[in-house]
Amino acid sequence: MARKMALPKIGVNMTEAVIAKWLVKPGDTVNEGDPIIEAETDKSTQEIYATEGGIVAKLLADEGETVECYTDIMVLIDEGEEYKEEEEAPVKAEEPKAEEPKVQAAPPAAPAPVPAQAAAPAPAGARVRVSPLAKKIARENGIDFHIVPPAVPGGRIVKNDVLNFLANGGGAAPGAGENLDVIPMSPMRKIIAARMTQSTLEKPCVGLVTTADATALLALRKKYKEKGIKVSMDAILAKMAAKALTIHRNINTVLEGNDLLVKRDVNVGVAVDTEKGLMVPVVKNADQKSLLEVSENLSAMVEDAQASRLSADNMGGGTFTITNLGMFGVEEFGPIINPPECCILGVGALKKEFVPDENEKPKLTTTFKMNLVFDHRIVDGAPAARFLKTLKEFVEMPELLI
Repeated sequence: MARKMALPKIGVNMTEAVIAKWLVKPGDTVNEGDPIIEAETDKSTQEIYATEGGIVAKLLADEGETVECYTDIMVLIDEGEEYKEEEEAPVKAEEPKAEEPKVQAAPPAAPAPVPAQAAAPAPAGARVRVSPLAKKIARENGIDFHIVPPAVPGGRIVKNDVLNFLANGGGAAPGAGENLDVIPMSPMRKIIAARMTQSTLEKPCVGLVTTADATALLALRKKYKEKGIKVSMDAILAKMAAKALTIHRNINTVLEGNDLLVKRDVNVGVAVDTEKGLMVPVVKNADQKSLLEVSENLSAMVEDAQASRLSADNMGGGTFTITNLGMFGVEEFGPIINPPECCILGVGALKKEFVPDENEKPKLTTTFKMNLVFDHRIVDGAPAARFLKTLKEFVEMPELLI
């Protein structure tokens, strides 16, 4: 008997995913637990596994298509069974499937076309039901199918709806020139946008900037390098920040309602630029790990992030974030706090400059700026400044970590 497999929910916050790549095709035999798709969620690209076994009769979603959780994505049949090919839209498992609107035969003299602007598309935010063929035609003509009005209000968008929309001039975006490229936001980009908006609207932020002497930090990296061990500047700063957070517990705090929740775990995230957007791998319990353990953990997760295989678990639970734009020559910037955290540290580029030595004589040294942005609802300026001062002391005297 033919049966449909729905897209499972693989994370607490997952609501939808983009089908990045199908790993099976019609005719393949799959067993429960076999990988069937690579799906791009709001966190990363992960493999989705079959929830039951059978022979693949039909794929109900195209590569590049965004699918909501619990929506049918594949038809399975038993061995020896035949499946009749037909056009049908994926539907959510908990919702009844709407019937295809009946299309009446057109009379010999077609009525005057209704102007495209007179038709009502789906309300903003509403879930749009659309047949795979209609979606394909819309995509090939550069149309967002969400703005195509169905023949029956509230019904499913089918091929004729898209063709009518095109015939009535709906293919031209109002006010858009031919030099405009429309790029739909990926799930990851959507979550980044939502979190940054949340942070900007909710968090009254203040930034504190200090200049640190990087001589001792660079000397520490050099010693490890001489031993054949690669330790990044971000890993060293993550370990130093973790140590400072154990001294200044009020920085390791989140606001929930009217309560300040001081986190016992010190989990330091480091922002990583990837082809698919910003990811923040989190070193869990960084205060309890050695510098080499922090470095190894972070290096492995950065590699996973760059390959789009970093798991959601490795990006959750952060209590403090570091973001470094020094490699781009940026000397100072004010980053946006990653909710619900209290602070974020922006790290600038290394810079050669003359500073006075103990005898007030100019000495050429390497410095960099650290910008601590904090949520003023949670912590005041003086406690935040004390944390930054401690962090600077660790940078300039790494032996304090011991």
